[in-house]
Amino acid sequence: MMWVRRPSVVVAIAMASAIAVGSAQQQPPPRDTSARAPSATAAATGRLSGRVVASDTGKPIKRARVFISGADIGGGRGMLTDDSGAFDFTNLPAGRYSITASKSGYIQLSYGQRRPLQAGTPLQLLDGQQLRSIDFALPRGGVISGRVSDETGDVMPGVAVQVLRYQYQQGNRQLTPAGQGQTDDRGVYRVWGLNPGEYYVSAIARNDGAIGRGIPPAAAQVLEDAIGGRGRGNGRGAVLGAALATVASPDDQNQLMYAPTYYPGVGSVAEAHPVTLGVSQELVDVDFTLRLVVTARVSGHVENGDGSWTAQGNVNLTPQGGSRAGGNNFGGRIGADGQFSIANVPPGLYTLRARNNDRDAPLYASQPLSVNGDVNTVVVLQKGGSLSGSLVFQPGSTNAPSDLTQVRVTAPSIDPDDNAGPMPNPRVNKDGTFTIDGVSVGDHLIRANGGGGMRGWNLKSVTIDGRDVTDIPITVRSNQRINNVVVTFTDKINEINGTVTDVQGNAVTEYTVLAFSSNSAVWRPSSRQIATTRPDQTGMFKIRNLPAGEYYVVAVDPSEPGEWFEPTYLDQHRAGAARIALGDGDTKTQDFRVQR
Repeated sequence: MMWVRRPSVVVAIAMASAIAVGSAQQQPPPRDTSARAPSATAAATGRLSGRVVASDTGKPIKRARVFISGADIGGGRGMLTDDSGAFDFTNLPAGRYSITASKSGYIQLSYGQRRPLQAGTPLQLLDGQQLRSIDFALPRGGVISGRVSDETGDVMPGVAVQVLRYQYQQGNRQLTPAGQGQTDDRGVYRVWGLNPGEYYVSAIARNDGAIGRGIPPAAAQVLEDAIGGRGRGNGRGAVLGAALATVASPDDQNQLMYAPTYYPGVGSVAEAHPVTLGVSQELVDVDFTLRLVVTARVSGHVENGDGSWTAQGNVNLTPQGGSRAGGNNFGGRIGADGQFSIANVPPGLYTLRARNNDRDAPLYASQPLSVNGDVNTVVVLQKGGSLSGSLVFQPGSTNAPSDLTQVRVTAPSIDPDDNAGPMPNPRVNKDGTFTIDGVSVGDHLIRANGGGGMRGWNLKSVTIDGRDVTDIPITVRSNQRINNVVVTFTDKINEINGTVTDVQGNAVTEYTVLAFSSNSAVWRPSSRQIATTRPDQTGMFKIRNLPAGEYYVVAVDPSEPGEWFEPTYLDQHRAGAARIALGDGDTKTQDFRVQR
């Protein structure tokens, strides 16, 4: 039994089951219409029902979308609430379920969710059990709004605005889109339906109007006004662009444009000021001015390793330290003569990535690039490496998959940006052998998946010439052939289970149970040796499919989903954690007692 001191401050955005459904219910709740038939071996007679209301008024939310998912109901089931906000899922098999409720203009919640984007409390349903009062109180979404102007203070209609927030995706903390909008004729934008949290706001102009090659802003304004531009109802359009094209010299290097800009008017997210949004809060006057910059043209030619031109492909520029989500990315195509050209690139530090269009023999390049004026460069593509080997299924109680061609062996890069494009994803041969060609130069892990055909089987090890590289990145060089890769699977499933209760023995559901390896070398994004789960409504939890090894297990209350992939977070929780050794097929129990 582990004792856990409950945090003194809990930030809750809403609590499921906050409002009970009783005699006020005026009509029977609607039933779901699942297309999936109950199991022929056991009657599916379980039931989950409840109600969805607005958290600020307590009034029912009709036509809210309620969705349940679980291992025994395939793609899940969904339904809309009735006029009283009620829902009723019937004919459910016993199992563990997650349930969410959503409605346009409100924050989507999982049952038992207490923080933005957090996983909810799973519901354990027994044979024939009926769980009622699975209730949701949905907060209205927050709003961020403001005005976007140009360098003279005039409004900027038609500007795309994105609201972004940091969150963990595949174990990496990245800036991701949370909402978007566009400025109206007053230059005003409004992005709604937002969770509480910290956000960054970015704006991207179309640059199809007043600013042209070689035209000073004041002169461009005069020209625009003369032909009925801004302020006369015509907006910034193709007519003005054509007019500017006739005046500007095509050889003029001083191209002006409005660069992608972050609030409060800066060019990178590193300089940007975050705005903090409370539950259902509306932030107005988040105003800023777009940056007018002299842009450059990045051009050059792309060649193969033997010096021949690369015909067809793509070149992309991504700001260093930036985010793909911010829209701050520029790209161009490689022509038949190997040439490429990317116009209107703002000054800054970028990573240039290039790739040909040959899926069977992909070639890659990645290099840093500083842009402060026009750049002409030579990009040399490299051939990737190849991996070949076979699958092995250790003898056990489960039959090996009958169709190995459904299994995929992949080699994801440990650099998340290198996984942005298509990855080689070949089928495994019928005899279990495989070859992955075109693996990009760099560090990779080797993984496998096979959907439903691999149910009951887990990855045990990956070896190369007998050396274990299961969780050790391998370095792939150009033209390198790595053979004798053996990917081994086992049907011996490990499990850590237990309960989280208070001193009176009552179930505590709001904690997250975290298990992580005692070996800090594997504390990395998407590590197989890091796993979390939430206790169900009875306080019971279960973590399965961890590899054999020694683990710390602790009940935590993370402020942000996914922060457990940060080594500093894991290091902070070692001292108070239990230590458990897992062997193949082991089941270990660890209970936690929370001091309220």
